[in-house]
Amino acid sequence: MRILVAVDGSDPSRRAATRAADLARRLGESLTVVHVLPPPPIFSEPAVLPDVAELERRVYERGKAVLDEIADSLRHDGLEVQAQLLAGPAAEVLAEAAQSSEVDFVVVGSRGRTLVGSMLLGGTSHRLIHICKKPVLVVH
Repeated sequence: MRILVAVDGSDPSRRAATRAADLARRLGESLTVVHVLPPPPIFSEPAVLPDVAELERRVYERGKAVLDEIADSLRHDGLEVQAQLLAGPAAEVLAEAAQSSEVDFVVVGSRGRTLVGSMLLGGTSHRLIHICKKPVLVVH
């Protein structure tokens, strides 16, 4: 079974990554760790464009750091871990990544870094459950 886990640096996503790694080890499979960068902001004033480039650079660097730190923390006991940094609307990007990489299921945390979304289940995990064609394991 091939497993994909989504991470954003939040405690729930770290727990999801740990659970996914444990499952992958038990099954003798590899693990794909994915961090999705948010879509770039849209501004109507051209005067702020240089600031947008700087913002995108910072978002990329932070996302890469989160991804690398979590992926590296899981690479022990012979577990093969691939890391992917993607961009776009998180649920849609994760569903597409799961489909195109032919993973068997997706693991996500119950809530992410944002406060937007349902009170019981984060917006991304809730949406992913509904649009992903692969099984989704939500870790609390």
